[in-house]
This record gives sequence, C-alpha cells and structure tokens, in this order.
Amino acid sequence: MVKRLFLLHVGPDPVDIDAMTEALAIGGVRVPAVDAEAYEHAGVEILRSHKAAGLRRKQVEGAWASLCRRARKTKSDCFVSVPAFFGATPEQAALALDALDGFRVVLVVTTGFTAEPPAAWTSIVEEGRTHVLPARLSAEQLAAQVARIALIEEEARLDRRLAKVSKRRRQVNRRLAA
Repeated sequence: MVKRLFLLHVGPDPVDIDAMTEALAIGGVRVPAVDAEAYEHAGVEILRSHKAAGLRRKQVEGAWASLCRRARKTKSDCFVSVPAFFGATPEQAALALDALDGFRVVLVVTTGFTAEPPAAWTSIVEEGRTHVLPARLSAEQLAAQVARIALIEEEARLDRRLAKVSKRRRQVNRRLAA
C-alpha cells in the first residue's frame, strides 16, 4: 500500500490554513477537519508548554494524536501547520513523528534562505524530504508551493514504480523467450 504524504509545516511563522485549502486541492492535498485551537493545542502538547500557555495538561493531552487521526481519515495527502514545532527539541520532534507512522513525512519550513531549518527536525526526517521556502509568503503562495511539493513527490513515486514494472517486464520477457 502506498504511504500518503504528511506535509508538516513547522513555521516559524503561522499561516492561514483556511485560505490555503482551495490551492492545496490542486495538488491533491487536504487539510484535516479541525479548528485552529486544535493546532495550537497540538503544539503546546508536544512542547509540553501547557503551563506557560495557561492551560492544564488535561486540556491539551491527546491533541496531536487527534489531529493525526483526522489526517488519516482524509485518506489523501495532508497538510498540517504547527508553527510551535519550530522550537522543538530532538526528543519532542521524535515524539511528534512517532504519531505519523504510516505517512511519508515531508517537512516544510518557511525560514527563508538566510536561516537554517531546525536541526531537531532535519536530523530525523528522511533526507531529501525537507523543503525550505521563502519567508513571508502569502497563504496562497505557500499553498501553491506545498501543492507543487506534493506533485513532485507523487512524480518521484510514480517514477520508482515505473522502474520496478519495467524491470519485472524484462524478467518476464526473458522467461518467455527461453
């Protein structure tokens, strides 16, 4: 079974996900049906900063797992933006990625080209799956870039599949000729 993409935007700047939905659909990317508070609570939960946010742990517990379940229910490639994840430690980033088992995680960072993407994330996301985009993109521009990334990933997946089929076809043709 083909793993679906989970395009994870870790900021550092927040984005208007509602404004991005239509443009993301062009690339076959959906956004989990959750409210903005769920994204904030997911960031607070993973960073364990509920006290600093004035919340009780019980209020944020399970927010990230719930968001990941909603992403699975879309049954397509997903885009999620949790800018709070930008400052995560390697352990917190690993904890967040554990919930994404079954997805191919693609990291999207909008730091521009002057700052490095967060090492906590780039060290655990598969090589070649981190995309650094210019800072201060509008919601529509970011959505277009994310849709483009999803289409590039799909093209690469199809190329790999085609190579396997071609190899298998040659093997079958050799057996038929023998």
